This record gives sequence, structure tokens and C-alpha cells, in this order.
Amino acid sequence: MNQTHIAFAIGSNVNKLTESWMQQVRDDERITSDEGLSKVELRDHIPQIIEEICELIDKGDQPGLKNTHEARASVYLRYNQGYRGRDVIRELSLLRLLLFDHLTALFSNTPSLLVDDYANAARIINLYIDEEMRYAISIYGDESPAT
Repeated sequence: MNQTHIAFAIGSNVNKLTESWMQQVRDDERITSDEGLSKVELRDHIPQIIEEICELIDKGDQPGLKNTHEARASVYLRYNQGYRGRDVIRELSLLRLLLFDHLTALFSNTPSLLVDDYANAARIINLYIDEEMRYAISIYGDESPAT
């Protein structure tokens, strides 16, 4: 029950979270690959990624190869956009932190949620982002050192 509540609380804020993430990416001086992207291109698959994470939280499923489709699509698109691998990893770190901050705020305002609920949701978020980073490393690892 609580996992469904958590998934709904995150999922009902997809647009707000996506906009916040996009602003963080634009403001981060360490990310340079975003400069040539339009707002739509920057948005990429982020709303779908958040929704996919919410589905996993709701079901209590662990992220893996078979249920992280949006993660792989996002990395592949970034690669084809000419994005640098280190910028992809930083974007994903920002998304992870944003989702953790949202989760923390949710728990601060919902006394019926338990530490175990937080831990389960945080674990799924963490594993999902790790799975996406793993895929990014496999894609970008095929690049020649000169690029």
C-alpha cells in the first residue's frame, strides 16, 4: 500500500520534477553537451524514466535489463546527439538527487510512511539509475579515446 502511495506521489509530479531537472542540467557548469539542445531534446525520456521508476516502486520490482527500457533509449539518444559520456553520468546523478530530495520531502510530510518504505523506494531509484549508468558505460566504452 505505501509503495503505491509513494509511486503515485512521485508520478503525479512528473512534469514538475522534469522541469526542475532540466533547470539543474542547464545550470550545472560541468555539463557542456546540453548547450546545443532544444528544450524538447533536453527533456528526452526523463518523464518516461520517472514513470518507469514509479511503476517499479508500485510493483516492488527490482530494475534490470527487462524493465528499464526508457533508460536504455535515453542513453542511446544522448549518444546519437553527440553528448559526452561524463555529461550523461552527471545528468543521471542530478536526476537521482532530485528524486531522493522529492522522496525525502514526501516522507517529511507523510507520517504514516515508514523507514522501510523509504529504503525500498530509494533502493529502486538507485538501482534504476545504476542500470542506466551501466548501459551508458557500455555504449560510451566503445568510443575511441580520441573522442
